[in-house]
Amino acid sequence: MRKLLSVALVAAVGLLAGCQTARVTQPAIPAPALQLTSAAPVEIADGCQPSGSVVVDFTVQPDGTTSAIKVPPVPECLHDALSAWVASFRYLPPRVAVPGTVEWLMVSAKKGS
Repeated sequence: MRKLLSVALVAAVGLLAGCQTARVTQPAIPAPALQLTSAAPVEIADGCQPSGSVVVDFTVQPDGTTSAIKVPPVPECLHDALSAWVASFRYLPPRVAVPGTVEWLMVSAKKGS
C-alpha cells in the first residue's frame, strides 16, 4: 500500500509540475543599425576652451534627422556647439525612431605634430 501511495504521490507531483506555465521571455529586438550620411563640422566659438569628453544622446527620426538632443552639463559655448553639431547629423532613414549616442573628445596637438 505504501509503495502504491508513493507512486501515486510521485505521479501527482509530476502532473502538477506539468501544469505550471513556463515563463516565456521575448528576446530583445536590437535597434536597427544607423548609417550617418552627413554631418557639419563642430564649430566651437573663439575663446571657448573645452576639454575632456562629452557623451551626447539623441534620437534619429524616421526621416533621418535628429531630435531630443541631450547634452550633459558643460560650458554654454560647448553645449551650443555640440547641440548644433548633432542637429546637423543626417542618417539613412530608419523605419522607426532610434536612440543614438555620440562621444565628443577634445584632443589638442601642436600644429604639424
